[in-house]
Amino acid sequence: MENCKIRELIKAVSGKIIQGNQDCLISRISIDSRTLIPGDLFFAIIGPSFDGHDFIIEAFNKGAMGAVACKSVSSLLQNEEIDKNKVIVEVKDTLSALQNWSKYYKDKFKTFNICVTGSNGKTTTKEIIAHILSQEFPLLKTSGNYNNEIGIPLTLLQLNKSHKILVVEMGMRGLGEIKTLTDFIPPDLAVITNIGEAHIGLLGSKDNIFKAKSELLQSLDKDGIAIINRDDPYFFKMLEIVKGKKIYTFGIENRSDIMARNIRMVSDKGMRFTLEVQNDKSREIYFPLLGRYNIYNALAAVAVAFALGIELDLIERGLFSFKPLDMHMQLSNFYNDIKILNDSYNASPLSVKSALETLAEAAQNNRKIAILGDMLELGEKTDFYHREIGKEVAKLSIDTLITMGQGGKIIAQSSKEEGMAEERVFSFEKNEKINLAKKLLNLIKPGNFVLLKGSREMKMEEILEFWQKEYPKNNPT
Repeated sequence: MENCKIRELIKAVSGKIIQGNQDCLISRISIDSRTLIPGDLFFAIIGPSFDGHDFIIEAFNKGAMGAVACKSVSSLLQNEEIDKNKVIVEVKDTLSALQNWSKYYKDKFKTFNICVTGSNGKTTTKEIIAHILSQEFPLLKTSGNYNNEIGIPLTLLQLNKSHKILVVEMGMRGLGEIKTLTDFIPPDLAVITNIGEAHIGLLGSKDNIFKAKSELLQSLDKDGIAIINRDDPYFFKMLEIVKGKKIYTFGIENRSDIMARNIRMVSDKGMRFTLEVQNDKSREIYFPLLGRYNIYNALAAVAVAFALGIELDLIERGLFSFKPLDMHMQLSNFYNDIKILNDSYNASPLSVKSALETLAEAAQNNRKIAILGDMLELGEKTDFYHREIGKEVAKLSIDTLITMGQGGKIIAQSSKEEGMAEERVFSFEKNEKINLAKKLLNLIKPGNFVLLKGSREMKMEEILEFWQKEYPKNNPT
């Protein structure tokens, strides 16, 4: 963040200075006293299970130069521990203040805004886009999955004069949320990866998920660019929204501006495909990620790069050098040539199905073990989608299924009903991760492929962490 004065903040957020000097400089913002560094301005954000006001004194003790608060300001002033030189700004609502401050700050800079949403693949697509474009442009991207009403403002506050492009992931948990995010960052280019079932329990139907995601397309102005998935069932509805704008399509099954042909797995670490660009240019591509769905993510990123005039050589180089994200179909090789596909960051019906297909393809004739946890936020369709995954496990001839949680039990039962032998199916409660990991220790053999997949709340990676510690003890070399 470039230096700004407190008086600018007060004006931008309609705040009131309670104590301190309005000419003090702000160089960094913090909303978490645990990661705060001396000199930060602390925003006391109120969340569903925390209240930042409880940590203002701690923030000051750690060297915060000031705090933005919306309550308990009078008691702060009476606290003798607080240095009277510390800045305290009072606002009506600290989250709104953070958002308004980030919007004010962003307007100091002229950036080309690339916004990415979709049910699956948002984070990976955003990262591939940034990786390719960074070869040509100074840019800023959202960190990790900082894709909400707090994470995006924090990203904007990292902008500086060198940045030419802003690449932002936009998530949502309800109608109207993406529209709100586009108020901070009006998109110049919008990407929708796909429309799936993620959050269907919150929105009620795929049609509502489409409506929520399409708010990004609706926010494009007349000169905006839309990147949309030609193979998605909602393609024609998306096309209707962006009629008259510049549109680039990507796909595998249907003729698109950006296409992949001859897709094949060349090793257990990557894929090859023929990239076709508007029926005019083609290039053989090696992409070091697994899974057909990751080819879609790559194609969306290529469409963005093509729209911005990036040369095909740079696009190829960017795809070749991209590294898998943590817990996103991340392949690890362990003792005795055991391979772990760690896709534990999150799970939806579409992403679990894709992960199982990737496991089957990567393992080929080797033994396949799927460790699956609950898929959350599916509402009244929870049982249905878990049963569907059980059918998929049986259809793909997965050798061993280990499940965790209540939804996992439904997957297990469904797989057995579809013909999977009972002795190859094991179920554990959510609080039995260590027992599950021990069962894996007893089952696993050299050359096996193991998939870890579940919703974020399930923290499936903890199984892997335990296994990594214990496996050497149980299998001395």
